[in-house]
Amino acid sequence: MLVARRRLLRQALALADAITLAAGFVVAYIIVGFGFHRQFTSFTGYAWLLAPIISIWLVCLNVFGLYRSAAYSSSRGVLTHLMQVQLLASLVLFSLMYLTHSEVISRLLLQTFLAVSLALLAFQKLALAAYLDSVRHRQALQRRKVVLVSDPAIAPRYLRLMQGRISLLADVIRVLAPAAVNGRALAFAGAHAQLGSIDDLPALLHAQVVDEVIAVPPLEQPLLERLGRWCSVRGILLRIWLELPCPSIGHWSAEYFGEGAFLVSLAAAPQNPMYLGLKRIVDVLGAAIGMIFCAAVYLCYGRRLRRESGGSTLFRQQRIGKNGRAFTLYKFRTMCVGAEQQKAAVRVHNEMSGPMFKIRNDPRVTSIGRRLRRRHLDELPQFWNVLRGDMSLVGTRPPTVDETTAYDEHHHRRLSIKPGITGLWQLNGNGATKDFEEVVKLDCEYIDNWSLWLDFKIVGRTVAKMLRGDGW
Repeated sequence: MLVARRRLLRQALALADAITLAAGFVVAYIIVGFGFHRQFTSFTGYAWLLAPIISIWLVCLNVFGLYRSAAYSSSRGVLTHLMQVQLLASLVLFSLMYLTHSEVISRLLLQTFLAVSLALLAFQKLALAAYLDSVRHRQALQRRKVVLVSDPAIAPRYLRLMQGRISLLADVIRVLAPAAVNGRALAFAGAHAQLGSIDDLPALLHAQVVDEVIAVPPLEQPLLERLGRWCSVRGILLRIWLELPCPSIGHWSAEYFGEGAFLVSLAAAPQNPMYLGLKRIVDVLGAAIGMIFCAAVYLCYGRRLRRESGGSTLFRQQRIGKNGRAFTLYKFRTMCVGAEQQKAAVRVHNEMSGPMFKIRNDPRVTSIGRRLRRRHLDELPQFWNVLRGDMSLVGTRPPTVDETTAYDEHHHRRLSIKPGITGLWQLNGNGATKDFEEVVKLDCEYIDNWSLWLDFKIVGRTVAKMLRGDGW
């Protein structure tokens, strides 16, 4: 039921946001047309823009958590998330316009829409936050009545956990034990609940107001069947409390498979298909733009790279991707032919500790290759890997085959996502961090805190680093 309530809230919020965005677009058109006396295409000629605008904004609002009731606990938090939504959505919208060469669309109209929609959405969200706050106060006066079926010895722990979870705040009116007990009160969190036997439940449901029953295993199957029968006949919600080991990394989730079967999963890497799908869309758009720059660099430096290196312009190397998948990584050839065979000879100069190889002044690098590396231009062909799906714009550094053979067990977690052209190590550790354990720590920090907003920030910082030309 909690899931259904959250789904209904998301749908209602999405509908309200779509209406607000459409109204904002109409207001922006009126302001530009009459306020600035601009004569442009009639409104019907711009109405088609509502479809991409509403789609982009709804996705971004969902990404930043504005379709969850918890996001409305603070007005400041609502406004912060809303500003992030406007920034990300406007970037996506203008990027699409750039890629589709939509020159006929009025930039002034879109800029006015951004300001108007921000004001309308802010008013709507703050009003919703105030309404939800009033609802919480009313619900506090009409708390749900709950019966807990549990062994009396362990019941206090579960009662404390329930008190700490807002969605489970309720008055526990009775604790029923699987076996017969003497009637007495059970103290918990400053309150008391009367003890009884599970056989008392039918009479209790008849005599008192009960909104739901929560059963805490271990309970025998016949007892669970009886609880289900008693509750379902009266339409009372029955919940089964499932307890699993608390993981040091990741989080649990459950998926219903039907016929009473559930698949419980422990995920230590991002798994949300919608967010990952959006990340893939951003990857494809970004890689398509990146390939333009890659072609420009190829035309400018391709002949010199071939002449100085003695080989082809592109360098191909086997790398390890997500969960150990091998793929061919592409780079501009910045070393002389046979550099791989010379690696053993220069390994003594390796500046990294652990299973990773990197030298600042690598003697195998050609002069033009050093120039490309300074601004990370040698990595531009990896945009092709992104288009193919082997890599992402942002992720962990793709290791070589020989590096992964020397990994310890905990090192493999950095392979749980697609490798990226850039990432936290490239920004914070490349050239400064010499310990491979620190590299793994940065990669795991990215995995644990991943969001589309984090990706955009890393890409922005990467572009700034390329312009500074501090790579090696």
